[in-house]
Amino acid sequence: MKKLLIPISAIAVLFAACNQAEQKHSENHVNEMKQDSTKNVMMQAMDESMVAMHQAKMIGNADYDFASMMIPHHQGAIVMAEIVVKQGKSTSLIEFAKKVIIAQKKEISLLKEFLKTANQQPTKDAAAFKKAIKASMTPMMEGMEKVKLTNNIDKDFVALMIPHHQSAVAMAKAYLPYATNYNIRTIAEQILATQKEEIAWLKTQ
Repeated sequence: MKKLLIPISAIAVLFAACNQAEQKHSENHVNEMKQDSTKNVMMQAMDESMVAMHQAKMIGNADYDFASMMIPHHQGAIVMAEIVVKQGKSTSLIEFAKKVIIAQKKEISLLKEFLKTANQQPTKDAAAFKKAIKASMTPMMEGMEKVKLTNNIDKDFVALMIPHHQSAVAMAKAYLPYATNYNIRTIAEQILATQKEEIAWLKTQ
């Protein structure tokens, strides 16, 4: 029996070290995003949105976690859209941005109301959900890395809003198999439908 104590202890230490390393990596990633934000106003809005999403409280309840993450995600889109309304030149993009602001402010209000009384018990298959929702942010991160900024408000808005919307679509797809709340499920379905159409439209601009 004593012979088993050393390998078990070693495994325990290794497991703890792995958890600490993973947490440290996540913290470093968020800190890098804070420190490396470009002066470009559109990219800065995207960076701040990503930082807020990484900092959102995750409890393993699919409805709660999706709502918590989608609020800062929407807020990033609103900031970008407001910049276009104030400084953009394209009338079609300005009108598009105004619609984004109205729609996503409405959804944020609904999501915040839900969180006030939301069930916080972990969802069945919570670990699988967490893995799926974290992976869903990849399109936004990869898309940001590929964007070549021009400091032209209209062009940068289009270039960054596409991966931003793609991330929302990916998050909604990741969430829906685990959804239990009707209202939050409905918001996710609306995101899928409307933002797919908006991505297609943005690609023509």
